[in-house]
Amino acid sequence: MEKATNTKLSLKTISFIFLAVVSFISIDVIVSSLVNVYRDFTVSPIGMSLFLLVTGISFAGTYLILKMTTDKTRGKYKKGTFESRIAKVIWAVYYLTVAITVFTILQILFFSDYYTGLLSIAPTISYGLAAYLMGVLAYRFFLWFKRNKSLVVLLYGLASILTSFYIVSVAVIFYVEIFIHQPPVTTVQSAGIFPEINSEFEQILMVSLQQIITTATFLLFWGGTIAILYSNMRRIGKVRFWVLVTTPIVFFLGTLYSLYPDIQYFTPKDGPYSLIIPLYVLYFSQVIAIGLFAIAFVSMARAISHHQISYYMYITCFGLVLFFTGMLASVSGAGYPPFGLPSVSLVGTFSFLLFTGLNHSAIATAQDSKLRQIIRVSAQRELGLLDSIGNAKMEEILEKKVIEVTKSHTENLIKQSGIEPSLSIEEAKQYMSEVIDEVKNQNK
Repeated sequence: MEKATNTKLSLKTISFIFLAVVSFISIDVIVSSLVNVYRDFTVSPIGMSLFLLVTGISFAGTYLILKMTTDKTRGKYKKGTFESRIAKVIWAVYYLTVAITVFTILQILFFSDYYTGLLSIAPTISYGLAAYLMGVLAYRFFLWFKRNKSLVVLLYGLASILTSFYIVSVAVIFYVEIFIHQPPVTTVQSAGIFPEINSEFEQILMVSLQQIITTATFLLFWGGTIAILYSNMRRIGKVRFWVLVTTPIVFFLGTLYSLYPDIQYFTPKDGPYSLIIPLYVLYFSQVIAIGLFAIAFVSMARAISHHQISYYMYITCFGLVLFFTGMLASVSGAGYPPFGLPSVSLVGTFSFLLFTGLNHSAIATAQDSKLRQIIRVSAQRELGLLDSIGNAKMEEILEKKVIEVTKSHTENLIKQSGIEPSLSIEEAKQYMSEVIDEVKNQNK
């Protein structure tokens, strides 16, 4: 009982920290996306104080979330495995990005300027790690799909590889815009100027490609989440299933307002509001849609709180929101101070949370579906062999045989992936009873 209480308190604590980090990352994203509009505010003492507060809360909160995640997985993996090695790399990248950010702040405080190239180095390191982890996650999902043909794993595999491409394209944009268009040193006078798009290649790279990949990635994550929710419909209920399935796509339609100027009828054509309103609509539409994905994983985690996979579903929730919110930040405007730098610096760390949580959650769900399929086939086969025995005795023998088969396949699945299915023995028995009733009705 004491252990359960401590776990609950820890989860409450990390949830509070998560909400605080999301709030300050959101401020960072909003200001960095419109740093030219908020220029007078950002260069003021209040703006500088806000930047220091955003930086401190974002890095400190992320440190605590990352520490709890790595502590949770440390005892699960042996020394020398990929997970144990990548955890060390994550911590190295985290401290490196902290050092870059602190160095930038010290330059501003002591010299009233900073090297603009730091705004490209930090995201290159962070985004490079994120692209690699998303690529590894896609590779694992495709391997699992090859063995078990799971729709959940396939959709998340496609979403992961597309996310990796998207990260690379954004990193290239930062590099091009900062090293080619911005001055080598950013001062108060030169800050807050977004580079103009002068060529057709830049138009395709920075606008069209981003829109296509963003939409495709969202739809694939939406499809994967629907598949996970459908597999857990008995646990969360039909009403909640349909609410969680339909609401994300409704809010994502808000991005059409920003992406397609033809529907922006009520937006002022001149002044700062011509930029603020579309960007606000785009940002909040995407964040709410991703947040609803996160709520889906929280709902499933609460439904299977008896199993360790529930913790990884919470990690998936944290990773989804933080990763995709951080990806909305921009350092292209080279603001003073450089709003957006904390968010882009932490994208690599956020991707580790998404990698860890989604890897366990999706594969555990796929294994649950596999076990249900095994239970159905085994029950139907045994029913044919035991048809002459009385109902009560038949079901008792059938239950014993099917549970033995289920346990055997569970052990095989754990050996293949290192992840334990979340389907409990009680749920297996309940599903088997449903199959028996279904076969009886068909026979009648």
